[in-house]
Amino acid sequence: SFLSGTDKGEYVPQSGEVTGILKTIGDEMSKSLEEAEATEKAAIANFEALMAAKKKEVASLQQQIEEQMQRIGELGVQLAENGNDIEDTQEALAADEQFKKELETSCSTKNAEWE
Repeated sequence: SFLSGTDKGEYVPQSGEVTGILKTIGDEMSKSLEEAEATEKAAIANFEALMAAKKKEVASLQQQIEEQMQRIGELGVQLAENGNDIEDTQEALAADEQFKKELETSCSTKNAEWE
């Protein structure tokens, strides 16, 4: 029938069906792309929120570290001062004990003289 050329009116093109399939595939791909872009935007927003929170946390921890370092320095100075005070107090105690012994000796000598 094809070779005889008598089937002129019987041919029905199938390109409409192919075009429909391609349109469906294109629509599905567009929908998938929109969903992927929305998911990515949400992930970016979550990431930025997380980074902002972490930056705030780092700043807070840095502040705590600085405060602790300052406190360590102040305590070190106080410890050194207390160490010096202990040495001064021990020296004063030794001098006072020596003075007490000298007074006892002096007093016993004066007592012996007056008796």
